Amino acid sequence: MQEVRHGVFLLIAILGLILPKFIFAGYQLGSVYVNLGIFASLFIDAILSYILFGSAIISLVYFISILSLIDILNYIDLFNIYILFPYSLGLATALFFGLIIRRRYEDEFLSSLRKIYISFNTYAVSLAVAFVALSIIFYTVLYFNQLFLLGSIISFFLLILSGRKEDSPLIMAGWIFLPYIMSQVGLNKEDKGICIGETVGILKRSSFSSLKISTNSNYKWVSYKSKFYINIEKNRNFNILIVGGSGSGKSYLAKNILKKGGLHFLIFDIHGEYDVDAKRIDISKISINPLSLFGQSPRQRALEVAYMIKSIFNLGSLQTIDLSNIIVDAYGEKGIFEDDERTWNLPPPNFRDVLMLLEKKKKLVTTSQELNKIQSLEPYIYFLSSNTFMNNSISIYDIVSDDYVLDFSKVTIPEIKYIIIETILRSILAYMYISGQSNFKKMIVIDEAPFVLSKESGEELMERLFAESRKFGFGFILISQSVEYVRKLIPNTSYVFALNVVDPTEIDFISRLIGGQDQDIFKAIYNSLPKLERGLIITRDILRDEIILVRSD
Repeated sequence: MQEVRHGVFLLIAILGLILPKFIFAGYQLGSVYVNLGIFASLFIDAILSYILFGSAIISLVYFISILSLIDILNYIDLFNIYILFPYSLGLATALFFGLIIRRRYEDEFLSSLRKIYISFNTYAVSLAVAFVALSIIFYTVLYFNQLFLLGSIISFFLLILSGRKEDSPLIMAGWIFLPYIMSQVGLNKEDKGICIGETVGILKRSSFSSLKISTNSNYKWVSYKSKFYINIEKNRNFNILIVGGSGSGKSYLAKNILKKGGLHFLIFDIHGEYDVDAKRIDISKISINPLSLFGQSPRQRALEVAYMIKSIFNLGSLQTIDLSNIIVDAYGEKGIFEDDERTWNLPPPNFRDVLMLLEKKKKLVTTSQELNKIQSLEPYIYFLSSNTFMNNSISIYDIVSDDYVLDFSKVTIPEIKYIIIETILRSILAYMYISGQSNFKKMIVIDEAPFVLSKESGEELMERLFAESRKFGFGFILISQSVEYVRKLIPNTSYVFALNVVDPTEIDFISRLIGGQDQDIFKAIYNSLPKLERGLIITRDILRDEIILVRSD
C-alpha cells in the first residue's frame, strides 16, 4: 500500500538523521563522522525514494521534506546547500540505472496528473480549507516558518485535486507528508454507479510488487485500495463482456452487477445455475413459433429463418434460397402477403404447415430435379415440426417488462435450444424497434455466449444487438470461456472483465486487448491471468485509463 511505503521511507529517513549522531557523538572528530553518516543516508534516501515511488519529482520534494525534518531536529550545522550534493548524486544514480533497465523515462507523478478527474466535494473542500487556515495561523503566529507554510499551501491545492478528505489533517505537516499527497493525485474516482468490488492493485512501472501475483515484467501490481464502480448509463453503450475459465467466478460477477445495480434483467441460463430473485421459465415446457413475423415482412422473416437453419445444419446456398421461398409460400397459404402490411398481423404458419406444403409440392412436381430439391429439405422441416415450435406460449412483452430467468438446462437437443434462443433474441430486437428509443431499462445476460456466437446467424444477430441496443435502453452481459467468438463484439463493449484464463491463445488475445501495444504491459497481464484466484478481475479503468486488479464482492 502507498501509505506503508511512504511510512517506511519516512522512518528510514528519520533514522538516517538520528542514528549517526547517536552512534558517533562521543568519538573524536565525531561531528565529521556524523555529517558523513548523514550524507551517506541522504544518498541512500534519494535512491530509495525513486525506486519506491517512480518519480524524480516526488524524490525532489522528499528532499525538502528531509530539510524540514532537519529543521525540526534542530540540526543547524546541516541546514546548508552542501547536503543537496549527496541527495542529488543519489537521485542521478537512480535515474541513470533506471533508464538503463527500463530503456525510457516515465515519471509516475506526471502520469497521474494526466488522469485527474476533477469533481469537487463540498465536505472535502471545507475540511481542506479548515486545515490550511489552521496551518496559516500556526506557521505565522505560533511557529514562524515560511518553508513549512508553503508546503501546507501546496498540500492544500493537491488535496483539492485528489479529493481525499481523509488526508486533510496532513496539510498541517507542511512538506513532510506532501510527497504522499502527491502520490494520491490522479487516484481519485467518481464514486457513482455500481460498486461491484474493491480495487486491490494498479499495474504500474515499478521495481517492486506489493502483491503476490508475479508479472516477470517492468510493470508490477502495486497495492491500492478503493471501491470499484462501473457507470453503465454514462458509457457509449451498456454492454459488458466477462471472460474466464471454468470456476473463475464469471456467473457470480454477472449476478453481482445485476444485484448491486438494482438492474432489471433477463437471463438466458444455459446450465440452470442462476438462483436469483426473478420469475423462472423452464424452457423445456414452453412452445415458440420461429415463423412469427415480429412486425417484419414475410420475406424478411423467411430469409432470417432460412439463414438460421442454414447456420445450424450447414445447408448449401441453393438449399437456403429454396427454404426461404417455401416459407414465403407458407405465409401466403395463411393469407399473409409481402405487399399487404395489413395481413402481417394474421396468425403465422408453423413448421407443420411448411411440412404439409412440402407434401403438396411433392405431388405437383414434374421433374426429378424439383423433387430432389424438396426431398433435400424434408428432413430439416420434419425435425422442426415438433410441438416445441407450434405456437407462442410465452409473451415477449412479459419477459421484457419483468425480471425473468429462462432456464435451458432441461433442453437436451442443442439445435432446439439454439432455435429458441435466436427466436427470442429476434423478438427482443423487434420489440426494440416497436417500443422506440429509451433510457436504460434492462440488462440481458447470455451465459455460454459461444453457443450463440458460433453460428453465423447468431453472430450476425449479436453484432446488431450490441451495436443498436443502447438507443433502445437495453444492455448485454455476455459470459464466455473463450474470446474466439466475441472478438467482433468488443468495439461495442464498454467493459471487458478478464478472470482466470489458462489457454495460451486466449491469454495472448486478452493481454493485447487490455494492455494495448506496450510489450511490458502485455507481458505483465499475460503472466498474471493464469495466476488469478477465483473472483479476481483484470480490467481497464475507463475513468483513470489504468489497468487494475479488482476483487469482486
